[in-house]
Amino acid sequence: MSGVPESERPAVEPAQLVPFDGFPYLVTRIVAAFYHIILLPAEYGRSILMDIARRQVFANRLKTCLVFGQAEFVYFDEDGSPAPGTRIPRSTLVTSGRLIPCQEFARTEDLERRAAHLEAFVTARARNAVFYGDLTKGGRQATAQELVRFAGADIDGTPKGLEICDVCGGWRGECLDPSPLFKERIMRVHCWCENDNRCARCGRSLYEYKLNANFYDPSDRGIWHVPGFCGLDHVCRDLH
Repeated sequence: MSGVPESERPAVEPAQLVPFDGFPYLVTRIVAAFYHIILLPAEYGRSILMDIARRQVFANRLKTCLVFGQAEFVYFDEDGSPAPGTRIPRSTLVTSGRLIPCQEFARTEDLERRAAHLEAFVTARARNAVFYGDLTKGGRQATAQELVRFAGADIDGTPKGLEICDVCGGWRGECLDPSPLFKERIMRVHCWCENDNRCARCGRSLYEYKLNANFYDPSDRGIWHVPGFCGLDHVCRDLH
């Protein structure tokens, strides 16, 4: 999802960055450079497609773009609010069939044709790759005041700034990462209650923890990042 001006883009883009042209569809950012595509019925009107997109985003809580055509698209942030975008999302790695759409679509001849086209598109970009997610864990440099406020740890070794959620019993809050690799970096930690990434079909959690976010493990006193692709292994029991 790039904001590079047209004048600064190469005249011919690498083959792996050519966007999928089987419109309309939803493309969801799983992690950087890894997207997921859901085909949508071409016979649906714009208002229906917008409604489907919002329902999908409200459930998955992942950055998504509704693509109508080469020059028609609408970006959504995780909360469903409009987001800026200058062109169709494109990536070196693409997948499909891993996020279940919010409703079932009739398998028309057009949809079957585009499904075959999408399968070929995904296969052409398939390659062995190791995904790490956000290596910064979404952290930021602590301010001088925060370095003082969050210095040290509680008696049990828990980083200062974290507290146990009264509802789920998980840890939540902001703190300095205890790992020397992230010295003086503030990390946001989410409890189970804050895990809002849901399957758009069955409504169950896509993963045990919030995606593209962090959780605190008291057993090793570490802050662990959960990349978005962890949610792609969700099995919707209603469909199996």
